[in-house]
Amino acid sequence: MSESMAYLSVCAIYRDEEHYLREWIEFHRLVGVERFFLYNNLSLDDHREVLAPYVEAGIVTLTDWPEEPGQMSAYEHCLATFADDSRWIAFIDLDEFLFSPTKAAVTEILAEFEDAPGVVVNWAVFGPADHATPPAGLLIENYTRRTTDPEFNHMVKSIVDPRRVNTAPGPHYFTYVGEALAVDENGDRVQSRNVTDQVSFSRLRINHYVTRSREEYERKQAILNAHTRTLKVPIKNYERRYEKLNEMQCDAIHVYLEDLRRVLASDPRGSRVS
Repeated sequence: MSESMAYLSVCAIYRDEEHYLREWIEFHRLVGVERFFLYNNLSLDDHREVLAPYVEAGIVTLTDWPEEPGQMSAYEHCLATFADDSRWIAFIDLDEFLFSPTKAAVTEILAEFEDAPGVVVNWAVFGPADHATPPAGLLIENYTRRTTDPEFNHMVKSIVDPRRVNTAPGPHYFTYVGEALAVDENGDRVQSRNVTDQVSFSRLRINHYVTRSREEYERKQAILNAHTRTLKVPIKNYERRYEKLNEMQCDAIHVYLEDLRRVLASDPRGSRVS
């Protein structure tokens, strides 16, 4: 690795996420992310103001990406443009928080998998926790109920060695040079790409806040999926599974809550860019 290369970066495409950008960025900085390659997909909110100090500090590289659908073309652009800027790149969304429940840095765990072309991480899928409208406070403290159903949680997102990626067929998985396979948190090779046979997220996990509040989820239905350009799953389908999405209390991510509050309170703009 060159001195200028980050060890872990994140790539994400987003739209109208101004209320969550600071929390999401600062949380991921706490777990070891050094750089963010962000793609703005037709946002109409004040996201630029939120991101300005991070862009100025070189922490965020912001690219306007008006394509619809734009997710996979943004990922391909990221791989083609920034492959030499980061040892690992995690491809996740703004409603996904990557961390280790052990509070070990994600970078520390990734160091065990240097020989692998990628590491897949299972979702822990969270529901609205009875919030009809967006509550005050941090997302990670407000949404604390999730499903235990493998139908949801066996899905994965990927952290890749960008120099070993061959193609990006979809947002959940990548193919690698020489037909190499990604591994899971246990070092087991993953054959099925989008999902794992067994859910395992004791060392690495992604909390996926799929609904946030009911109001936000209903609003999201009017936006075409960034990958498929189709409408997202109607909330009535989730209502049929409401009990599953809220069936257990889970505050594993709260090992970072005190640190996150401290960091966000350290500057009126919620940034930590010095």
